[in-house]
Amino acid sequence: MSEKFKSLWELREIQDLLIRKEIEAWFNNEFLTFYWWILVVFLIFPWVIWFKFADRTKFLETFLFGALVIIPTTLLDAIGNDLRFWSYPTQLMPITPRAIPFDMAMVPVAYMLMYQYFNTWKTFVVALVCMAGIYAFIGEPISHYLELVIYFKWKYMYSFIYYILLGIIIRTIVLKFKNLYLA
Repeated sequence: MSEKFKSLWELREIQDLLIRKEIEAWFNNEFLTFYWWILVVFLIFPWVIWFKFADRTKFLETFLFGALVIIPTTLLDAIGNDLRFWSYPTQLMPITPRAIPFDMAMVPVAYMLMYQYFNTWKTFVVALVCMAGIYAFIGEPISHYLELVIYFKWKYMYSFIYYILLGIIIRTIVLKFKNLYLA
């Protein structure tokens, strides 16, 4: 075995041990705890709300908007966790991205509802700034207080800016696709 593959194999063995320890710790310390149940609610409740209020005539367009929100949100959350900007002490499942309830329910559903109900750029941006403020300066501090997330090198203002930029970028993309399709 070449030296390159030997070190790769050694790294893989360490990663395997870490994953086994993570799964063991999850079963012993996280699964079915109060915090774990909060994450279950955070994952299911937003989708229940969305399905109740979703405009069926805009279903695919709105769902596309939400799916496009999920991609960078999940990716950036994983990168931020890996770079130790923040950490999630409790996770829904031990072998998934740690922030699934936030990245795949709480955040995209809020964006999808805004996209559906605020049709002009002006109303959308006003709603977006309000949502960004609520999520960054109320939701995140509450999540931090409840120890659902622990921030190390992150400020709520960064999230506020991220939420606004993400909404503007994703809305621009969806409207461009919509215009191409209808043209």
